[in-house]
Amino acid sequence: MKKSTLRIAALFLSILFVVGCRTSAPATRAAAPPRAAPVSFATDPALPMPAGVDATALDSTVRPCDDFYRFACGGWLAKTSIPADRPVWGRGFDEIDERNRQFLKELLETLSASKTPAQSTPYGDKLANYYASCMDEPKLEQSLPTFVALLKPIRALKSAAGVTDVVAQLHLREVPVLFNFESAQDYGDARQVIAEIDQGGLSLPEKTYYLSDDPKQKTIRVALHAHIEKMLGLLGETPAAATTDADAVLAFETEIARASMGVVERREPKNLHHRLDRAGVLAKAPHFQWARYFKALGIPKVKGINVTNPEFVAALDGWLAKTPVSTWKAYLTWHFLTYAVPALPKAFQDAGFAFSSKAFTGLEQDLPRWKKCISQTDSALGEALARPYVEREFGPVAKEKTLTLVKDVELAFEKNLGSLAWMDAPTRERAAQKLHQITNKIGYPATWRSYDGLTAVRSSFLNNYISGRVFDAHYELGKIDKPLDRAAWEMTPPTVNAYYEPHRNEIVFPAGILQPPFFSARASMSVNAGAIGMVVGHEITHGFDDEGRHFDGDGNLKDWWGTASDDGFRTRAACVKAQFDATSVPSGGHVNGALTLGENVADLGGLKFALAAMEADRAAHPLQKAERFTPAQSFFLGYAQSWCSKSRPEFEQLLLSVDPHAPPNLRVNEPLKNLPTFQAAYKCKATDAMVSKSRCDVW
Repeated sequence: MKKSTLRIAALFLSILFVVGCRTSAPATRAAAPPRAAPVSFATDPALPMPAGVDATALDSTVRPCDDFYRFACGGWLAKTSIPADRPVWGRGFDEIDERNRQFLKELLETLSASKTPAQSTPYGDKLANYYASCMDEPKLEQSLPTFVALLKPIRALKSAAGVTDVVAQLHLREVPVLFNFESAQDYGDARQVIAEIDQGGLSLPEKTYYLSDDPKQKTIRVALHAHIEKMLGLLGETPAAATTDADAVLAFETEIARASMGVVERREPKNLHHRLDRAGVLAKAPHFQWARYFKALGIPKVKGINVTNPEFVAALDGWLAKTPVSTWKAYLTWHFLTYAVPALPKAFQDAGFAFSSKAFTGLEQDLPRWKKCISQTDSALGEALARPYVEREFGPVAKEKTLTLVKDVELAFEKNLGSLAWMDAPTRERAAQKLHQITNKIGYPATWRSYDGLTAVRSSFLNNYISGRVFDAHYELGKIDKPLDRAAWEMTPPTVNAYYEPHRNEIVFPAGILQPPFFSARASMSVNAGAIGMVVGHEITHGFDDEGRHFDGDGNLKDWWGTASDDGFRTRAACVKAQFDATSVPSGGHVNGALTLGENVADLGGLKFALAAMEADRAAHPLQKAERFTPAQSFFLGYAQSWCSKSRPEFEQLLLSVDPHAPPNLRVNEPLKNLPTFQAAYKCKATDAMVSKSRCDVW
């Protein structure tokens, strides 16, 4: 997954396990030594299955050249049901995540029961207290008076002049009201960290949910209104007051949506680069008391500020001038309440679940409390929780093997550069230079984060929840106006995911994803190459997709492309966009080819370069063992079976609108339709469904 500025609203904090994981002539390589003729999958089922291929997941009634995803996953799909507390369930991400959660549950329960947890685990006392307080549901039922007391500054508002102070207080608690304020690398000088103001403040995923005439989104707006009424009623408002406030919140958020950029527009990096600095921000929104705001955040002298959407900040000034105080009170109360739900009585959690389930996830039941508390503990003390996880689940051998694989795939990418007829020599040289500058982070950070200033007690999860957010806010704000810490991670090691960060030109593979079926010491080389190798190639390719290609090797937003090469890339990327625009999903609707372009380009490149790396390795270390599938066939099975997945219709619709990844079945079939290496491996004919009639070829 490429790191993105896309944010899913805090109203439904679902965890999406999606890896932000082009083809041309194969890279030149030495010929492999003679070996036994490839055995077709259809000719001798008595031969042993390659290690790592799940025979029970296959559906032999489907021809690979008709629907490879069904061939590889049909058996798994037939026997698998989505757990009642999950919106989606996959053989890769979700099964690994469930195993990881079980380990973390045992760890946290052991620490919570220990009289001396700090002696066995760094920050063990904080982990124990945070988790135990989260699990103490009787005390959660007593938390509402404490929360109501925290609402006093909002309820005491007399005019718009006081909004600045309240927004600052909420931002220090990481409540995403009105706009987002955070630390960010300078687009022009990636070595420096400056402040950034970004659009935000919505309850629904993005602007079209407020502005579209689509019947489904109109229904969601009606449901949101009813949900706001319900939650404010639980807070103590009368039905009439709750209805009035819900009207105000929805109307105000519609104004925010009108000033916001769409998800596709935000994919263009230059659209987000507007370094206005302090003076420019003050000029855009003089009604917001910026000096008071910066002082309250602890950064009174901040100067460098990027504004992702200057029109949004200008609109903010108008809202402050014309919005009634009653609307501000309703809006700020609503967002603070939504933010606090994980630490409030069960009635609030049940109401939040009912809304998100009906509108977005289709869940049959809420997550059990222990799963929620593991996620909350990971959010507050992620790298402390990761240390015992890494010790047991990820050793130096796995790290070494992964790093070797990364280097092999990078080499395959570099060899391929020389075969690109559409790329001029200077651009090719700069692409190779950027490739050589990529930083690879494997498993866990070299230096663990300190939690010395974080307070966690057993008496109140609400207090722990807020103090954890405040601690994290100060940590992030403390980076502003300082050199970049290139050792820092954006994901915790148990996370089942991976990412490429264009501003840092780095790829990061947490230990969480380096587990079966993505990576296993027992699996064959070809299956591992198709699974985790493809993810590696995917992340590398993100550095050269429609977004990543705009950044140079140092992470600066810089145009390093020759005109002809730029045109060549755009033409080839347009082919991929059109291919996915033409696809649809069972619950109705089409994939947005523009929104998913970066991930689709990365999938296509990831497959190509992982396969090339595997073939190069086989040439150096030939295999003689006959198996039911050839190495190339096993490679594609390893890829497809790591993406076997089922999704609820409501969740599928949500992802279509905000997720930059295509659905798993399309992530398997669509790139393979473009790969002659796949078609050769399974002996597909030109007329078969898995052979594209207009092949897309990017990298």
